[in-house]
Amino acid sequence: MVSGRRATAGRAAAALFLLLVFAATWALLDSSEHRPRWLAVEAPGVAVVGRPLEVRVRLTEPVGPTRIVCTLHRAGSDRRTRERIASAGPARDVPGAGAHTFRFDVPDQENMVFVAAIVYLSPTGEWRDRTRAAHTGLIPVRREAAAKDLQVFLRTPVYPSTTAAEEAAARTAAGAAAREAGQTPSPWDHGILFAVLLATAVLCLVKAGKKGGVEQPDRAAERRVWLVFAVLFILSAFIEISGVVGHLSEWARRMARDSDLYHLRKTFQKAVMAATAAAGLGLFFLFIRAIRRPGSHRSLWWAGTGLAAYLSVSFVSVLSFHAVDLVRGMTWGGISSIDAARGAGALVSLITVVAALGPKRRKARR
Repeated sequence: MVSGRRATAGRAAAALFLLLVFAATWALLDSSEHRPRWLAVEAPGVAVVGRPLEVRVRLTEPVGPTRIVCTLHRAGSDRRTRERIASAGPARDVPGAGAHTFRFDVPDQENMVFVAAIVYLSPTGEWRDRTRAAHTGLIPVRREAAAKDLQVFLRTPVYPSTTAAEEAAARTAAGAAAREAGQTPSPWDHGILFAVLLATAVLCLVKAGKKGGVEQPDRAAERRVWLVFAVLFILSAFIEISGVVGHLSEWARRMARDSDLYHLRKTFQKAVMAATAAAGLGLFFLFIRAIRRPGSHRSLWWAGTGLAAYLSVSFVSVLSFHAVDLVRGMTWGGISSIDAARGAGALVSLITVVAALGPKRRKARR
């Protein structure tokens, strides 16, 4: 009875710990987006052609003597913000923190499915001199709308736009990276990973086909696991070399845009990555616990952990979250850090299977 309660309490504590890992990962990824904290924006849920659109901007931090400008831009079905379509008047003097209301007349434009407001601070009122800049989330455009849609103001998500200094620094960094031969991604990454994964799959099949004396139920189960690993490694090798992931990612983006779900992608990305982090840590604890048991199938656990590491890092990298893209851009000797992590997981599995086959080979020679 007591042991049963302890086991239940242990499982509850483990579940709570993984939930905390999920929440902590979510918070870390959320903070990595560096959303502007210097302003808050409210706007109606829709913009109606031929009707005024009011955007309320509140500066939440002292910004010093400067000028504030707000412009309205259109976006098509691809959700990419394009040229300015309306202005709320000349730049306004800003002595410090405060609230400002900007009104636009929404014109009828071709290929205008959404609009977005861009707010920036500039000592001269000119875009080229901006010191802070941000843009709102996309606001759907309607040709007709109910009266309630025009009256309800909602807190609008705000995202950072580059300042003039950041834009100049980015151009300088891009030029320096282009001059550095070692910063270009290696064209051999996928080929090397394909070879490692395929070799591991072949060795898993060899391991599954080995027979040692009388077939035991435990041995039969172990052979099935090796066969499953072999199939997963073969599929991974095919996906690695075929480029099908890129096509699937592009298809998913188009589907999300067409179904008007693209704005939810960051929430989905953060949820998936947080769940992957929690699951990975849970698998690591299970791995540590399993290999400490006498008679445990350590080679299976090592190979499975390497495979899980390869698959999880590959899956997270496909999500193309901004923070992950920054890590992917870090290269060493032409090798991306993301590809290095994926390769490390695949190598762990390959080395494990080689080691698992080694002792039997030596016995056969004797």
